[in-house]
Amino acid sequence: MKSKPKFSSFLLIILFIIIVTSAFVQDNLKIIPPGTNTENRKLTDKPELDVTLLDPFPVKYENYYNDHFAFRNYFVNLYSDISLNLFRKCPFPDQVLIGTNDDLYAVRLELDTYLRKSLFRRGEIERMRSDFTYRKEYLAKKGIDYYVVICPTKYSVYPEFLPWYIKPLDTISHTDQFINLLKEIDIRVVDLRKSLTAAKESIPQQLFRKTDNHWNNLGSFVAYRSIMEQIVKDHPEIKPLTFSDFTIIPEETVGGNLAFMINKKYEMKDVDYIFKPNFSLDVDTVRENPYPAPSDFDPGEFFRSFYLSDTNNLPKVVFFHDSFTLSLQQFLKYSFSGSVFIWDKWEYKLNEPIVENEKPDIYVTIVLESLLGGLCDNCVYK
Repeated sequence: MKSKPKFSSFLLIILFIIIVTSAFVQDNLKIIPPGTNTENRKLTDKPELDVTLLDPFPVKYENYYNDHFAFRNYFVNLYSDISLNLFRKCPFPDQVLIGTNDDLYAVRLELDTYLRKSLFRRGEIERMRSDFTYRKEYLAKKGIDYYVVICPTKYSVYPEFLPWYIKPLDTISHTDQFINLLKEIDIRVVDLRKSLTAAKESIPQQLFRKTDNHWNNLGSFVAYRSIMEQIVKDHPEIKPLTFSDFTIIPEETVGGNLAFMINKKYEMKDVDYIFKPNFSLDVDTVRENPYPAPSDFDPGEFFRSFYLSDTNNLPKVVFFHDSFTLSLQQFLKYSFSGSVFIWDKWEYKLNEPIVENEKPDIYVTIVLESLLGGLCDNCVYK
């Protein structure tokens, strides 16, 4: 006599069918929301089938499917939680490094910069020598003072929080190579690595966000003071702001860009500081962008300008910069009669047409040290 199938057997069959068909059902009916993609990149678009060119299609479609298969974001998030909470390991070690006090460090470009693995070759140095010599001479003929500001990575300011095995090579860094070159051709340079490292002795709070590769507003103000100390040597009519000009209020925030990369934006809290002015100065914001923004770039991020109505005797300045200058704008706008900020998609070019149109008294290039390689690649006058 045959025994009746057990209920558990039916249950296993049903579960097997659900598992096998769930991806197909989800892809077509979207029963469950796809979840949030936390990777700091654009996912692959679905390729179009071209019957006249079939060879590349399988690889393109595989890349697309790997980025969009059912429940993908949930699996990525689960992997992130298990890696961090169970094994205390970063789930994406090629993007983020976790420090000894849970500070997060960006890996791409910044780690190699700190390890001194990205030195400039002789030909690259000579290319930059030609380009920056031209910049100096071009701006000098127009009576424009030129300054170059080097922003440090978190590695340079807080190496003490790095894992023990992260050790730089015993050689010069590419940041030092670049600064030495600027000094050789007599361009004024502000090395913010020294400024922020020295400030740690008198400021107990951290100057960088724990969950981000950018400085917080405290670090930004220290950078502002160092930049202005150099500019005031040539323009003593400027009176830089001091800490006493503000009421500083700590504010808890969600995690920064590095926490976002490892799917911990809301779990990892951070602290920044609100600088509330104790003074009253009339600053107008000019919102119209008179220049074409680079492709795939937000025009609002690309161009900003401010006009200080009450102090027309002060010089006008143009800044060409990257994201580290965004928090500096809240301070710099009070120190010049007019200030223009251009984020030219990390190219840091001279941009003569903008100079001709703006007619500044001061021109400043502000660049993160790990992005100096891109600056070299975009040298025009070689």
